[in-house]
Amino acid sequence: MKSTLAILATAATLAAAAGTAQAATVVTGLNDTLDATPMHYAGHCPGVITFHGTVVVSGHIDPGGVAEIGYQFTRSDGATGQNQYIEAHHTGVYHITETWTLGGPQLHDYAGWEKFKAWPTADIQNKTGNTWSNEARFTLKCGG
Repeated sequence: MKSTLAILATAATLAAAAGTAQAATVVTGLNDTLDATPMHYAGHCPGVITFHGTVVVSGHIDPGGVAEIGYQFTRSDGATGQNQYIEAHHTGVYHITETWTLGGPQLHDYAGWEKFKAWPTADIQNKTGNTWSNEARFTLKCGG
């Protein structure tokens, strides 16, 4: 807390010295959720599971400003996706989507999950750090 206040005070001092007093952009929380569609796939393979996520940004974003929020998906098979980014122009809900195509001659049945983590970029303050979504669980059964 002491370092956050020091950083905000330094930013305010620098802005005032430059002749442009600006309110600081502060993200006080990220709340992440993820769902799998369908949760239970049965059919011809490969099958496609689509993950629908939300990142809820709370705090303050300056009018006309932007807070960059990073996110990355992780799967039960050990794969990790590339870092992706949301440009948040306001607090509220932001939607993200990911797909996973799997199943075939070598893989007939699978039970797995996917989740993601979200974090603010270094240019904004955040009291919560990285946050993880829930694990969106699903099953896949290949057949007829």
